[in-house]
Amino acid sequence: MTRLETYMKGVAEAQSPERIWDAVLPFAQSFGIDKVSYHHNRAFGSAQQPDTAVFTRGFPNEWVCTYVDEKLYEVDPIPAYASHATQPFRWSDIGKLTPLKEPETEFLKRLMAEGLGDGLALQVFGPNMRNGYVGVGFSKPNPDLSASDIRELQAAAQAAHLRYCTLVPDEAPASLTPREAEVLTWIARGKSNSVIADILGVSPHTVDTLVRRIYGKLEVADRTTAAIHGIGAGLIQPSRLA
Repeated sequence: MTRLETYMKGVAEAQSPERIWDAVLPFAQSFGIDKVSYHHNRAFGSAQQPDTAVFTRGFPNEWVCTYVDEKLYEVDPIPAYASHATQPFRWSDIGKLTPLKEPETEFLKRLMAEGLGDGLALQVFGPNMRNGYVGVGFSKPNPDLSASDIRELQAAAQAAHLRYCTLVPDEAPASLTPREAEVLTWIARGKSNSVIADILGVSPHTVDTLVRRIYGKLEVADRTTAAIHGIGAGLIQPSRLA
């Protein structure tokens, strides 16, 4: 078997999240990588907002404890940018890729002070828009990673993420009543509350109330985000938007 095939077999056989990342680190080390981190994001529409799940291998234990205890993942700009980036990128390039707020800049200074070096940010995607981030840290300043190496690392990260999603089912997505789902569908089709009231034959006040309930269940504050979350969580069928 190839290196990647052996790795995929190990990940597929992992029976706990910890075993997944025990398999990832040796694979990463074959590329000159000595640190791996994984951030898991909940699916769209999950009923509650849990803390971000963070798994690491190869990072100093003191730094990991600080990162989790102080919830530094809330100001770490690298996973945040990776969540909507289309290509892997170097950690050191984050300041060139997106404007940074002061807490994010301070975090990066702290990261550099720890001497953790540079790394590569990899996006991973899962069911029900259950996405995440994998970071791989370099054991030397400029490892010789080819385009093929990066694609192989992407495939490995994606496999690990999907195995995690299998082993750790997310909370059930928020459910809407049939009437709320109907209102959300019309919102996604660009209709105003007054027009929706006319279509459904109910009062505008009733629609306003239903919209507030939808916002609460999806944990959103505007119509566009509600529509995006509704589609992503499978609460609206794309065929109904035609």
